[in-house]
Amino acid sequence: MFNTTNPFEIFDFQKMLSAAKMPNLDVNSEGLINAQKKTMEAIAGAYKASFDGVSAYTKKQVEILNAAISTAKEATSEIAKGNPQESVSKSLDLVKKAIVEAQANAAELAKINEKTAKEAFEILNARFLDSISEIKAVVAEKKSATASASVKN
Repeated sequence: MFNTTNPFEIFDFQKMLSAAKMPNLDVNSEGLINAQKKTMEAIAGAYKASFDGVSAYTKKQVEILNAAISTAKEATSEIAKGNPQESVSKSLDLVKKAIVEAQANAAELAKINEKTAKEAFEILNARFLDSISEIKAVVAEKKSATASASVKN
């Protein structure tokens, strides 16, 4: 009977990994080291794109807040000046204007987020695709080196 508290006891992972017959690679090879350097550069680039996006998002939020405070000051002074009927009309106009501005601001913030995510994804995706080709080349190089060594013997 299987131990139900640990589902991983069912499998013998060492046997599974040894059956996979992964090629032995020299992790200190120049190709793999260069690939890892490029990967770290891509990660740094993605972080920079994310940081720039967060900065732009924060800057836009501050602009929105400052504009809202300014609009609120103007609105209260305008409403206080007129008669009650005009004040109600001005209040409704200001509410409508605030809703339209809030929708535009939300759309702009969403665009900033989308742009940031897209840039970071594109950087990492391009690097991932390149790294597959680089690792494939290193494996092929190791295979040809092994074949050449066995031919000489």
